[in-house]
Amino acid sequence: MMAQLPWGSALKALRAALRGKVIKHIFRPSGRYLYVVEGPRGRHLVMGGMGCSCLDYYLNVVIRRRRDVCYHIAAVAISEEERTYRVREHRDPEFIGVVKRALSSEGLDPDP
Repeated sequence: MMAQLPWGSALKALRAALRGKVIKHIFRPSGRYLYVVEGPRGRHLVMGGMGCSCLDYYLNVVIRRRRDVCYHIAAVAISEEERTYRVREHRDPEFIGVVKRALSSEGLDPDP
């Protein structure tokens, strides 16, 4: 059994969700969507069922298997439950651009 999200991270998730830092990007006409969580160090991409682009997710969820989620995923879950996320709609061809902007904001190069 994995550990729960640390208290400090849970508090950050709650703050992000309740302060409107979670953005749900919906693409039309397909209806697919992804989330971007705005944090103090940039934006983090959360794709349902696929994980988060943050370093914490990679280290503590994927590699070390210490827990199931990072605070960004928890923030998305809270914002879904409370309906506090903001919505931005895009046309389907804009999908790659939205992903690239989210990844580049956290210092990742989406085009190596």
